[in-house]
Amino acid sequence: MDQNGAGRQRPQRGVRIFRFLVPVLLAAGLVAFMVWRRSGPVIRHGACAGCNLLLITIDTLRADRVGAFGGTPGRTPELDRLAGEGLRLTRAYSAAPLTLTSHTSMLTGVSPPVHGVRTNGLFRLGPKLPTLATLLNDAGYRTGAFVGAFVLDARFGLNRGFDVYDDRYGEKHPGNDTDEAERRAEDVIRPATAWITQPSATPPAPANPQSTSQSNPQSALRNRGPRGADFAPWGGGPQSNWFAWVHLYDPHEPYRAPEPFASRFAPYDAEVAYTDAAIAKLLSPLDAAHQLDRTLVIVAADHGESLGEHSERSHGVFAYEATLHVPWIIWAGRRLPAQTWDGVARLIDLLPTALDLLGRPRPPELEGRTLVDAINSAETVQPAAYFEAMDANLTRNWAPLDGIVSSRYKLIDLPVPELYDIRADPQEANNLFERERERARTLQSLLQAQRRAFESRGSAAEKTTLSADARQRLQALGYVASSAGAGSRTYTEADDPKALIGAANELNQALADFRKGSTDAIARVREIIRMHPAFTTAYGVLASLQHDSGDLAGAITTLDGVVRRGIADQSVMLVLGGYLLEAGMLPKAVELLEALVAAHPDYADAWNSLGVVYSGQGRHQQAQQVFRRVLDLDPTSATAYENLGVDALAAGDAPAAVTHLTRALALDPRLARAHNVLAAVFMRQRRQSDAIAHWQKALELDPNLFDTLYNLGVSLWDAGRHDEARPYLERFVRNAPPQRYAADLARLGKMLNR
Repeated sequence: MDQNGAGRQRPQRGVRIFRFLVPVLLAAGLVAFMVWRRSGPVIRHGACAGCNLLLITIDTLRADRVGAFGGTPGRTPELDRLAGEGLRLTRAYSAAPLTLTSHTSMLTGVSPPVHGVRTNGLFRLGPKLPTLATLLNDAGYRTGAFVGAFVLDARFGLNRGFDVYDDRYGEKHPGNDTDEAERRAEDVIRPATAWITQPSATPPAPANPQSTSQSNPQSALRNRGPRGADFAPWGGGPQSNWFAWVHLYDPHEPYRAPEPFASRFAPYDAEVAYTDAAIAKLLSPLDAAHQLDRTLVIVAADHGESLGEHSERSHGVFAYEATLHVPWIIWAGRRLPAQTWDGVARLIDLLPTALDLLGRPRPPELEGRTLVDAINSAETVQPAAYFEAMDANLTRNWAPLDGIVSSRYKLIDLPVPELYDIRADPQEANNLFERERERARTLQSLLQAQRRAFESRGSAAEKTTLSADARQRLQALGYVASSAGAGSRTYTEADDPKALIGAANELNQALADFRKGSTDAIARVREIIRMHPAFTTAYGVLASLQHDSGDLAGAITTLDGVVRRGIADQSVMLVLGGYLLEAGMLPKAVELLEALVAAHPDYADAWNSLGVVYSGQGRHQQAQQVFRRVLDLDPTSATAYENLGVDALAAGDAPAAVTHLTRALALDPRLARAHNVLAAVFMRQRRQSDAIAHWQKALELDPNLFDTLYNLGVSLWDAGRHDEARPYLERFVRNAPPQRYAADLARLGKMLNR
C-alpha cells in the first residue's frame, strides 16, 4: 500500500454508517435522558377519569409558611406529605390578593376583569360563565361547598351549581369589631366529611318543617340535577361521583388559633399549623372510608399575607410576592406521579387542569389552560400571569393596581411603576423600572394587550353599571350617580397606594385608639381627611366615630357629603341609610335605599335595610316581600329570618313570628335580638319560663340590650321574684341612656326604693 492509501481495503458502507450512527444515537439518548430528568414522569390526560374531586382552599396562606414551599419544617406536615406524594407547583400566582375575587377566578377559570368580581362584598358573580360546580353538576356529580366565612357567602354568586352550599358561620354581630362572621376549620370539615361519606344521610331538619327545599336554612341550595330531575341536597346514590369544595379561613386575621398551636407558634403561624392539622382530620376519615381511593385532591391558597412587609399589615392593597405567590398542590395517589414544576402557574389554570385530569371537556369560555401539557413538555416559557388589586381603587379612590408576572420578572402598573426580578430579589426591595426601561416597555406592552383582550370579552358580574332609572333616582336625591367600577379619572403619584399606605395605617391606629378611649381620635381622622380629601374610607371611619360618640347628626352629614361628591361606593350609601333610619328620618331613608337597590339589585344588605324601614313605617306586606328577596339572594341569612319575625310580630302574627325567629336562631344561635323578640312573643303566649330563658340568653350574648334588661327585670318582678329581678333592674338603672329611658328610669327608681 502506498502512502496515499492505494491498495487499502475500502471500508464497507455498512461499517461507515454504523460508526456514524453510534455518536448520534448516544446524543439522542442523552437528550432524552435530560428531558426525562427535567420534566419528570408523564402525566396522562384523563389520569383521574371517573374520580371524585376534593378542592381545599386555604385563605390567606403564604407560600413560605408551608414546609414543601420553603417554610420551616414541622409546621405543615400534612401539606408537606401531599406535596411530596403529588404535584407541587412552586410558582403559582393568585389573580388578586382578595378572597372573593381569587376564588371566583379559581372556580371560573377567568381573570377578574372577565368575571367582574373585582373586590369583596361589592359584586355578585352573574349567570353567564360556567363554573367548576356547574360543569361537574351537569356531568352528574353531586356537588357540595363548605365555606368558612361571610366573604364567600351565597349572596355573592359562587353557590351556583352546588347542591349544598353550607355557609353556616353565623352573622356579623354589631359592636364586635373582631367578629368576622367565620367558623373554625373543624366546624367546616365536620359537615363536609358527613356529606362526602354519608351520601344518603338525612340532612339536619330545617327549623320550619313546612319550608321548601328552596328556603332550607342549612344551605343555599340549587337542588336540581343535571337533567332537570329533583336532587336531594344530601342525596345521590353511593356510587355517585362527588365534588366537594372545602374553604378554610383560619389563617386570615384575627389570628386566634386554639391550643396547643397558640403556644407553639407565632400567632399567624399558629393558625397555619392549626389549619394543616384540620386538613389531616379531614383526609383521615375519608381515607379510612376509602373515599380517597379514587379522588383527585387539589389544595391551593387564595392569596397570602403581608405581615407588615412593604408597610402592609395584612393583604388587599399591594400585589407583592407575600400576598400574590401561593402554594398549590395536586394529589391523586398513584394516578399522578410525584414531581415538582417550577413554571409560572395561574390559579385561573386550576379549573381547566382539574377538568383535564378528570377527563371532562373544557368549555371555550375558559381563559386558563390545563397545565398537563406544559408540565409534560418541560415548557420553559409560560403565558404571563395577570394580577390586580382593585379594592383600594374601588373603596378608597386610590389609583388602580394591576400587572403581570412573566418569566422571572414582575411588572406592577401604578403612577409610580415597579419592575422586579423576583428570582434575584424575592423580597421586591429593588425597583428596576428606571434601570431596565426596555424590559419594562416589553412587559407594559404585554399588559396592555392583556387589557384589550379583557375588554373584548366584557364583564360577567351583575349590575356593575347603573341603569337609567337608578341614575335618575340617585340624582333626584342630589347624589352623584356612580357605581362599583374602576375609576376613569387621571391618577397621579399622590394617588399611588405606596404614597397612601401610611395614611391608611394611621387611620387604623386612630380607630383602634378610639376603641380604647382616646379623646383625640376624631381630630386625627379629620387631619387625615384634610391631607387626603378623596380618601373615602377616612370619611367612613369619621362617621363611625361620630356615631359612636353620640353625634348621629354629624355622622349623617359626613356621609351625605361623601355621597354627594360621588366618591362613595354602595357600602357607604348603605351605612348612610342605616343612620337615617336610626335618626327616625324614614322617608329619606326609603328614598336612598330604594335608589340603592335600583342601582344594585343584588345587594342583599341594602334590601334588608329597606325591609326594616318599610316595617318601621307599618308597610308590612312590602317589608315581607323585601325580606323574601334577601332570602332569594342569600338563603342562609339569619338576619332576614330575624327581621321577618320582628315584622310578623309587629303585624300581629305571633305564630309566624315564632316560626321565623326559631329559624333565625337555628341558623345563628348568637342573634341576641332574636332571643329578645322571641321572649316577648312567649310572654304574650303566657310561656313565662321560655320567655325568661330567651331573655337571659340574649343578655348573655349582649349585656347592653337595655330593652331586654328592662323586660326581664320587670317580668320577674311582676311574678313576685323580686330577688331575681333586682340585679337586672339595678343594671338597667345604672347603665341605660337617660335620654332614651328617662320615664322608665324614674319609675324603676321608685319601685326599687320601696
